Amino acid sequence: MHQCTVYILLTRSRTCFSRIIHLATGDDYTHASISLEGPMGPFYSFGRKYPRFALPAGLVQEELDRSWRLSGEDVPCCLYALTVSPSAHRRLRHQLRSMYALRGIYHYSLLGALACHFNLPFHRQRYYFCSQFVAALLQECGAVELPKPPALLRPADFCAVQGLRTVYRGNLKNLKAQWAA
Repeated sequence: MHQCTVYILLTRSRTCFSRIIHLATGDDYTHASISLEGPMGPFYSFGRKYPRFALPAGLVQEELDRSWRLSGEDVPCCLYALTVSPSAHRRLRHQLRSMYALRGIYHYSLLGALACHFNLPFHRQRYYFCSQFVAALLQECGAVELPKPPALLRPADFCAVQGLRTVYRGNLKNLKAQWAA
């Protein structure tokens, strides 16, 4: 049976919001995004809509060449590959396309991210923070078993999810160079 691969990218940019999260958690990674197209993206996540401003934020498409440009050259990252069945991949693609087509109705869950830090699940319809979005998408489509509910999953928690294979760990600019070659 043909298998499909999904990519999960964890990063820690140099933005103010990322620095605050890193200070509060000590986690190596503060942002999670997902790609169904390959290791070079595009990636989808909940994050800033405009590079220079933390808000407004919502469902965004991230490109390796553009999305992290303002973070400078030193962006630690880890890229994971997850093998999924063709049916799970179809469900993921359908759900992601449906959400992205209606991206204007989705918002960043600042309260959810704060509640997650205190291990309190906070749900609000059409509101997500980055890792909650990736986790919920994977869970709802039957792609993976998670160690905790999506509303409690921080980006760094993906490092311990069963079935994810590390395909790259290092600096984001080197990831681009490695896969572009």
